[in-house]
Amino acid sequence: MSTSRKDTWDDEYSIIGDKGEIGFIDFEDDKSVCNYDTATEGPIAISIPFPFVKGKPQSILVGEISKCGITIANTTSDPVELWGVRIFCSNPADSFTLSLKEPPSANSNAEKLNGFLEGYSLEDRVLQPHDTLTIWLSCKPKEMGLHTSVVYFDAGDDRIERVVFLLAEDNVSRSLAPNRPFSKPPRRKQSVLDEQVVSSHPSRATARGFKYRLPEFPIPSNLREIIAE
Repeated sequence: MSTSRKDTWDDEYSIIGDKGEIGFIDFEDDKSVCNYDTATEGPIAISIPFPFVKGKPQSILVGEISKCGITIANTTSDPVELWGVRIFCSNPADSFTLSLKEPPSANSNAEKLNGFLEGYSLEDRVLQPHDTLTIWLSCKPKEMGLHTSVVYFDAGDDRIERVVFLLAEDNVSRSLAPNRPFSKPPRRKQSVLDEQVVSSHPSRATARGFKYRLPEFPIPSNLREIIAE
């Protein structure tokens, strides 16, 4: 669905509310996915939600709420219209939400829990010169695996995008994870066949032999006579 609004110049515009679709994003192969240059994004400076830790997505627990504050700062001396903030898509669907207040913890009282409002978009507002607005992006995973979300910020004439990756685990998988990152053992140096190795000459055979003299065995006289005949 889409809604139409009018600005101060009576120009009508529409806001598309349909959710988009997100495919597989290989953040390890494409390093530019979460590599933002805030200096070239326009007059609005937006922080990076759930930043990577050592090049990997942050780990969160299944069934628990993980939250991250996002700052939206007007770096100019003029007011800037923030037309809206919305979650373009999430995978799994509806796993991320937006809110103006920090999500309460599970141990909060009933008043805070009932008064908390969250959704998939935030209404437009005006950012005053050098003013900073803080909103909250939350994720409550229901299953293990990689959770991804794309958030759009429409400020002035610019649309700024933030892509979020979180890895949902349970207590068992987290306890089995290695404490130290994998390090590949060094390869053994291969021997070079062209190299000449100097070896010692074999020892010469001695000309000196061993002599063993057999004992004498005299022939009996009767046998001698027979042989002589």
